[in-house]
Amino acid sequence: MKKWIVTISAALSTLDLFWKDRIEKRPDSAKEEEMFGGKIRIRKVHNYGFALGMLSGEDRLVKGGSLGAGILLLIYYMKLLFSKKGKWKFAGTSLMLSGAVSNLYDRLKRGYVVDYIGFDAADPQIRKITFNLGDFCLMGGAAGVGAGPAPGGTGTAAAAEIGKTIRRWKKSLLSGHK
Repeated sequence: MKKWIVTISAALSTLDLFWKDRIEKRPDSAKEEEMFGGKIRIRKVHNYGFALGMLSGEDRLVKGGSLGAGILLLIYYMKLLFSKKGKWKFAGTSLMLSGAVSNLYDRLKRGYVVDYIGFDAADPQIRKITFNLGDFCLMGGAAGVGAGPAPGGTGTAAAAEIGKTIRRWKKSLLSGHK
């Protein structure tokens, strides 16, 4: 099973890098493309900071922090890879690592991360946020790690909380412009 998880994670990272390359080849003046009735918007955004552009302009801190977090994640991943326990944590960490590798590659090669997926929403602040596949891998992986059973537990409380958060986001996104 771990072999499949590693393969899928590597494929997702590669796919994200492929899409980023395609988006980068588009002229900066290219219009947003709408998909699924305008609910999803494809656009090119250069993110020079962490999530939501935090610490933009602090290049050394952002690159160093990303590299440090990536190394720690890789060490934890290697520990889980050779463990017979923690399948949820391994799957989630693999997903997180695929997103981290894609975004770290961007950050070190280009000096910024290419984001390209936006959503229509009633709230204009939410509408401005732009993601890439790597971001979704990071978030999904973190959810997988959080939903996995804690020592002696079932993980259902974490899964329920994640479900509530996703439903709240979905409601906000779907209440956007028609």
